[in-house]
Amino acid sequence: MANKTVDALVKCPFYVKENENRIVCEGYIKNTCMITKFSDAAQKRAHLRACCFHEDGGKCFFAQSLFRKYEAE
Repeated sequence: MANKTVDALVKCPFYVKENENRIVCEGYIKNTCMITKFSDAAQKRAHLRACCFHEDGGKCFFAQSLFRKYEAE
């Protein structure tokens, strides 16, 4: 089930959704998604705060890769 509070805080343009211990984002390959699975909810929350809650993807390696991909197009 989606967490509406989390969805309201997310600013990363590549975020798709989250559930349980997973975050789903746009994939690097066209028409794909990437799923990041965390070992527990605390690790997922830490990632959301460090990455997904920032317009530039924060410290997320995958977001930075996607920004570079779109700059090259």
